[in-house]
Amino acid sequence: MNKFLTAGIASLGLLALNAPSAAAQTAYAPAEMQQGVDDRDELEARIDNGLKNFGYIAGLSRGCVAEDQQVAFERDVLEINASIARLLGVDRAFLFSSAFGYGTSVEIERENCAEVLSQYETRSAKYRSAVEGA
Repeated sequence: MNKFLTAGIASLGLLALNAPSAAAQTAYAPAEMQQGVDDRDELEARIDNGLKNFGYIAGLSRGCVAEDQQVAFERDVLEINASIARLLGVDRAFLFSSAFGYGTSVEIERENCAEVLSQYETRSAKYRSAVEGA
């Protein structure tokens, strides 16, 4: 079915139920409610950016891990990705994993590995503590 036709049918359903549309609710909402929407959008963007940065750092870290430890490291990253999918949805898990993939394609200089691995450890510990506290 055509997406425009589907949207039209959904709109007719809302009109039949006499339910205001999301656009109407936002347009006529008090300023305090609109501020809440803006805050929520900002929070969502911060979460998305944080997951992208975390995935990128994880990808960079993979290039710094010794070859005999790569399987354990990749298992750790897969567990984090699965946790993100369970708790935050597959869209956000995709953000993390695609940033991880990009990070693995970047050549990192060995002298920067200590800092990158430290950032990964800090971020993964912070994520795990947030998950356990949820």
